[in-house]
Amino acid sequence: METILIPGAEIYYEKNFLSPEEATTLLDLLRTKCAWERRKSSFKYPVPRDEAYYGDPGTNYRYSRREYKPLPWIPELLSLRTLVEEATPAVAYANLSLPKRGYNAVLCNLYRNGNDSVGLHADAEPEMGPVIASISLGAERLFRLRGQNGSVAFAERLSHGSLFIMAGKTQKNFKHEVPKEPDVDQPRINLTFRRIEHR
Repeated sequence: METILIPGAEIYYEKNFLSPEEATTLLDLLRTKCAWERRKSSFKYPVPRDEAYYGDPGTNYRYSRREYKPLPWIPELLSLRTLVEEATPAVAYANLSLPKRGYNAVLCNLYRNGNDSVGLHADAEPEMGPVIASISLGAERLFRLRGQNGSVAFAERLSHGSLFIMAGKTQKNFKHEVPKEPDVDQPRINLTFRRIEHR
């Protein structure tokens, strides 16, 4: 797994975490099997992507005034969780003086085409752990990481079947986004594994 060196961030990237065949099979399955929902924002406008949230009991959390309550895991996501946990570098936890922990929830995002997006944000909710692992499936979409001054620290199209992990103080020092790309006509699914703990 490649370590991406950005001052103030801790990022790991594996472009070929899943084979193209595995990634395509998973993309097709999750498109039909996940309980996709297009939620409303706090201003009552539709969020520009579909979402489905799965996790252990008690892993509910709030984001942008929206309540996320976990659906029971489906087998394909449970199997993928195990692979992602095994691939997550132990040093991501050791650097925080923490034991290596597993993930207990996954937020699934479906971008139907390039008109779907996610705005600039940090996954810094108080319930959310410091290590977040993200699988990309389908169309390659631009992922941008911006510093507190707005400058772009990282910009790359995350590949089909890739694993991208953000750890350390990444969420504190940076925000990230998947901007609209009207020329993209194919779907993308992003699976973001987290550890939710209520203190």
